Amino acid sequence: MKNKLLLLLLFLWTATIQAQTLPPLQLPEGAGTLRLGVVCGEESRWLDQCKVKNKGKHYTVKDKLWKGGKVELTICSLTDTQGIILKATAENLPSDARLCWAFGACDDKVVKTEQNDAIPTDACHDNVFCTEGNAFTVYYGEVMRLRTVHGVMPDGPEPILCDAHQQNNPLTLYRSGKKTDAPVIAALRTWQEGETLYFCLYKQNAKADYNRFMLPALFDKEIKNNP
Repeated sequence: MKNKLLLLLLFLWTATIQAQTLPPLQLPEGAGTLRLGVVCGEESRWLDQCKVKNKGKHYTVKDKLWKGGKVELTICSLTDTQGIILKATAENLPSDARLCWAFGACDDKVVKTEQNDAIPTDACHDNVFCTEGNAFTVYYGEVMRLRTVHGVMPDGPEPILCDAHQQNNPLTLYRSGKKTDAPVIAALRTWQEGETLYFCLYKQNAKADYNRFMLPALFDKEIKNNP
């Protein structure tokens, strides 16, 4: 299963290199999609709408919205379970810059189609979210065979339910409201100069049960194991 995850990541990295854009992060077997964006004042942009430099696990994302600033991303697969850990840093972003993240679309029976690099709405219908601070669990699948995906996000305001049909930009999604047949969760937080943020999405097992304070060391271990 780990080989499948590595192949998926390799495919996404290859697509990024060819297209020079950053695709949203899709977990294997329909286990969900993570989307990241930057908000500056009343304008906002998804990172997958921006130009990307660098290759492999390391991305540098630039856009005219944050002028001469940049966002650095590094992603690794997890050794002990199906999942990923993502490290993000910001440099020279505007003083009012904020990070928006969104997650959803957990449905292993839905055939994914191209939807403009969005979280696929047709995979969001039966997702049930349970949040606790910066962590969440998504329940999906058949009632007697429920599956779960766990997420540990940066600290900040607790995520809220949003409408996956409204993904034109991060602010539109965040302000969309929870009355929808395609729910996702999203959060909006400040992003200070030089601040490093970690995101972890995974299938829980006896070896994999993570908290926010564990993520820096977990990332260092995984980047060493998968250079």
